[in-house]
Amino acid sequence: MHMPTQSITQEAYEPWYKYGVAFLTIEMVIAIAVSAYSLFMTFHGLGGFPGKH
Repeated sequence: MHMPTQSITQEAYEPWYKYGVAFLTIEMVIAIAVSAYSLFMTFHGLGGFPGKH
């Protein structure tokens, strides 16, 4: 059975593509940081329901 060969092509992206990727990367870093901070607060007993001190 003959497998078709793939041709290597360079896809052209819009000019804003790199900014979109950068924005999503920054957003992912922020989400990870917020999650880590939340876990830190929880495991050290610093969290709690809002208004309950």
